[in-house]
Amino acid sequence: MADYRLLLMEYETHLSRIATTIFKVMVKNLDLNNNNMTMKQYVSRETGMVRMYRYPACSDTSIGWGMEVHTDSSVLSILNQDDQVSGLQVLKDDQWLTVKPISNTLIVNLGDMMQAMSNDKYKSVQHRVRVNKERERISICYFVFPSEGAVIESPNYKPFTYNEFREQVQQDVKALGYKVGLPRFKHSQHF
Repeated sequence: MADYRLLLMEYETHLSRIATTIFKVMVKNLDLNNNNMTMKQYVSRETGMVRMYRYPACSDTSIGWGMEVHTDSSVLSILNQDDQVSGLQVLKDDQWLTVKPISNTLIVNLGDMMQAMSNDKYKSVQHRVRVNKERERISICYFVFPSEGAVIESPNYKPFTYNEFREQVQQDVKALGYKVGLPRFKHSQHF
């Protein structure tokens, strides 16, 4: 178990470097203030996390989803999906597309924080996961979040911290049964 923990920590370190590199390119493309403080505030290794997902095989795929439709609350999510079993679907042009597994390939999803930081230039991707009838599916995802006190500011959104966002999402899920997300923080709310 200790070896597995060390391997996972090393994997997280590697993905953190990849996330920082991707974020730097996106910041440059958006002409945002590109300094080390921005990097440390918005792509924080301390708040990054690795999650492993196991989707057991299910003979009746009509009874449920591996994961319902959602957007990630992160800045970026870097996914290493099972290279043998498909299941990830993304919404593009109002159609669900199944992401074909490709061996040794990482998938980068943009999250809600990146959408807000980019003032909606980049969109948080809606996605879901289907279960497979015959085989289980395993995926590993690294989520990159802003640091605790980083304020997300852009013309379309009221200034907010990731903590405020997370608390609002939890309140909405508890009260409404689903995540409202970014529309709660728009200058003109529509949800």
